[in-house]
Amino acid sequence: MILYKYMSFKAAISVIENSSLGFSCLEDLNDPFECTAFGFEDGSDSFVTASMATNACKNRFSRNYGVLSLTRQPLNPLMWAHYGDEHQGVVIGFDAKLAGFTDEDACVIPCQYGEIVYSATKPHKNLPTLSSEELMSIGNGIKFNSDSFNLVKRAFLYKSIEWSYEEEVRVVKDISALPFSYHFGKGRSNAWNKISVAGRPLYCLDIPENAIKEIYLGRHVYKNVTKKNDFSGDELKEILLSWGRKNLKLLQCKPDVHSWQLIAEQSVNQQS
Repeated sequence: MILYKYMSFKAAISVIENSSLGFSCLEDLNDPFECTAFGFEDGSDSFVTASMATNACKNRFSRNYGVLSLTRQPLNPLMWAHYGDEHQGVVIGFDAKLAGFTDEDACVIPCQYGEIVYSATKPHKNLPTLSSEELMSIGNGIKFNSDSFNLVKRAFLYKSIEWSYEEEVRVVKDISALPFSYHFGKGRSNAWNKISVAGRPLYCLDIPENAIKEIYLGRHVYKNVTKKNDFSGDELKEILLSWGRKNLKLLQCKPDVHSWQLIAEQSVNQQS
């Protein structure tokens, strides 16, 4: 299974050169309704209301788990506009199995179970209100299994139907035991490297180099030279040539003259 990640050109350089991919915490994602789709009941004999239980769960899940957002579609014009640096960026295709995203032992939610459920209304009054003790235990070493999946599915895999154009697939991992100092905002722990991007922590997981299979170049990728002055023309050419020499598909996106769709053709920088 190939899954895709939209990103800026600079981010793509880091991912490809380091064979590393960033996981974000829930509270750093761009949907304010993340982790609010539990649908707890108000318990008649409990001091814990549905609102209290939802907020407590969100707090418990917020910094203990890392979320990787992927998609099945590399040629979505809206995704290119919103996450591909206005068609100046890159989409990278990953072999999910080689990258470890299908590993049920290593993931709280592996990608084969990580499709987002898009709905016009939130789930409601389906889950019994949790006790104070149960709320305090949330986030303590959850593993992927049938007992916990309903709760983590509500926490990570429900979004409003307005987001459905993303066709998102998530991978969720437990980062609570990684020995990082949040105060310093960086560090390495085995296969993980914690960095700070725009003041927010990003947990970068090392993946095998051969897990990167495809690179799609945005239709305006060369504007990185003239518009942003990130690279000289020669530097950009050398970067693309180095990608072309790798054992992967290098593709250039462009509009289809017969439809409103993007199409992708083999890049002139691809070398056999």
